[in-house]
Amino acid sequence: MIQRLKKGLQNKWWLLNYRLRNLIHQVQFYWLLYQGSKKLEISQKSAIVFAPHQDDEVLGCGGIIAAKRQQGIPVKVVFITDGGGSRLPNTRFTRSDIVQIRHQEALTALEILAVESKDIHFLNKVDGALCKMNQAERDQVIAEITELLRDFQPQEVYVTHRRDRSSDHEMTYHLVQDAITSSGVKVDFWEYAIWLLWKSLLFQDLRFQELAGAHRVKIHNVQSQKHQAIKTYRSQYLPMEENSSAFLPPGFLWRFYLPYEVFFQQHSR
Repeated sequence: MIQRLKKGLQNKWWLLNYRLRNLIHQVQFYWLLYQGSKKLEISQKSAIVFAPHQDDEVLGCGGIIAAKRQQGIPVKVVFITDGGGSRLPNTRFTRSDIVQIRHQEALTALEILAVESKDIHFLNKVDGALCKMNQAERDQVIAEITELLRDFQPQEVYVTHRRDRSSDHEMTYHLVQDAITSSGVKVDFWEYAIWLLWKSLLFQDLRFQELAGAHRVKIHNVQSQKHQAIKTYRSQYLPMEENSSAFLPPGFLWRFYLPYEVFFQQHSR
């Protein structure tokens, strides 16, 4: 009897915390969207989007990718890791299985956004291990990104935020930043947040400079395409097998279904 009461109280406490977290998450994002950001029009500039994992590109930039492609503007997407660590070790699927699943999900999602397969690049670094690379491995990744930048000569670069509360996301930022410097290509540099606004609280553990330069982009015209592309990543938002849970936490995805995307501006490099 006592154990059942304890378990019931624990469940109620978890539910209360979950609902409070979701509420805080929504309030702070709406504040950023309508008070803490400036309006930004989608440019006619060619762009390259760097994503640590397969789904980050759609969540953070799906609208702007679709809008640019709708106008015939060249867009490339580069995945840094193989995405193979998202379910391990709590699944019967092997790392190879997960890599193949996420690879196909990415191709399908980007086809919906009208990105051609020739403009999709997989660097296939180990998911979850970017911060563990030695200097030689890091230099190799930077060299690969540098070559892509020089070949494509983009006018804009989009990459996960430097403080995105994920080691792969933050390392991707630094790798891309170093590659831009190495390439000598002059670009408009934009950051997009995936985990930053979920794992942090405004005015408590988010520094003002982390929110400085926020801009909102209206994506109403391509919102349905972004929705379809997000739904392609079933391995992330749905259980992959019986008695398992979705990889992405409940309540996490709602802001990515809004008709706006938020980017943080870096000065041209």
